[in-house]
Amino acid sequence: MNNKRKNIGREVLEWVLLIFAAFLLASVIQSELFALTEVNMSSMRDTLIEGDKLIMNKLAYVGKEPERGDIIIFLRDEPVGGIVGRASIYISDISMKLRGDFRRNRLIKRVIGIPGDTVEIKDNVLYVNGQEQNEAYARVDPIENIVLNRSMEKITVPEGKLFVLGDNRGESLDSRSFGLIDLSWVEGKAIFRIFPLDKFGGIYRNH
Repeated sequence: MNNKRKNIGREVLEWVLLIFAAFLLASVIQSELFALTEVNMSSMRDTLIEGDKLIMNKLAYVGKEPERGDIIIFLRDEPVGGIVGRASIYISDISMKLRGDFRRNRLIKRVIGIPGDTVEIKDNVLYVNGQEQNEAYARVDPIENIVLNRSMEKITVPEGKLFVLGDNRGESLDSRSFGLIDLSWVEGKAIFRIFPLDKFGGIYRNH
């Protein structure tokens, strides 16, 4: 009888350890490699809309920096910062999810200017390094019938910074309003949409 109880106890302990190991592995993958994220705002319409569920590649910028056209996820005013920092963010995200909340400083935008670029907006036309940009992905406002880039004085993007815009320019808070973002805030690159199913597939820079 005692041996039977010991065997049951050992089996329960093994299952507990197995579940813990699986959770730990999933946490490492989620915090260090790839992560599931959800679009909660309208600033990337019509490329991405609220409720879209995306896969973020957290290794995309290991050893390299974002490129123009990349759709990135970043934490505004919050450096991501190493294994401990990413793990802390992941745990915080789980806690918010359980409360039905989300991290409001996690933003999804398109990279427009990289270090060394000049960016200027004149009469709703975007110029990068003096070249007018043909932005097929930018949303045309249904009332104004133009892309609402507005106007902005020319700036030069310094090292360690990025200039980002939402594709839905008329409803996006981005580098036109809050300025350049820091590379240390970048969590990763949006690479794949898993929901809704009719839009299932990769996310490309020119889409």
